[in-house]
Amino acid sequence: MLKFLGSVARVAFGFILASIAAGFVTMLFVNTPSEVLNQPMSRLPRTAGETFELALLTATHVAIFACIFALIVGGLGEIFSLRRLPFYLIGGVAIASLGFLAQYASEVQGEPTIFNNYALKAFLTTGFVAGFVYWLAAGQFAGRAPVETAHPPSSADVADQPPSDALTVDPAPVRQSPSLVTPRPTYRTLLKRLSFRADETANHDAEGGTKGPASSEKR
Repeated sequence: MLKFLGSVARVAFGFILASIAAGFVTMLFVNTPSEVLNQPMSRLPRTAGETFELALLTATHVAIFACIFALIVGGLGEIFSLRRLPFYLIGGVAIASLGFLAQYASEVQGEPTIFNNYALKAFLTTGFVAGFVYWLAAGQFAGRAPVETAHPPSSADVADQPPSDALTVDPAPVRQSPSLVTPRPTYRTLLKRLSFRADETANHDAEGGTKGPASSEKR
């Protein structure tokens, strides 16, 4: 449900921006920038305000006419996860062409016709820009996000891997030999310390006594 509401909000947001862009592009063909800039500076703010109001009014008419067709294009994009720019450019130009034909069909005989190159260029450019704006706002995010699948390693990747014999094996940890010197025990009383000291002296004298004769015999 949340995904559906997100898709609807995305399509609506992109459609609103595309309609506003279409209104402003249409007004640029009605009041060209060169004509606006050639006016006196005192009239420029008023002209800009009038152009802005007419652009919003035109955007409203565009949205009313194109809402059904834009919903079809946006719905197809969301259902099939169409995110490529050409799809929305073609859709915008197609909707603008339908608008041009509808405007031409509603003309009254005897009045100026819209069937001319300048008007056709204006409609096609408007559709192109509207499709591009919709793609920027919503089309490129249409549908679900692509899921990346893990591919099995190719034969080239397997060949690049080193053989199992070449793999380095961590050497076994070197065992340290225990210390040959036995640490002295810690005694709490002075009498026990003196006893240990006396035994150590006696052992040293005994070892010295055994080594003495052996050294004299060698001499």
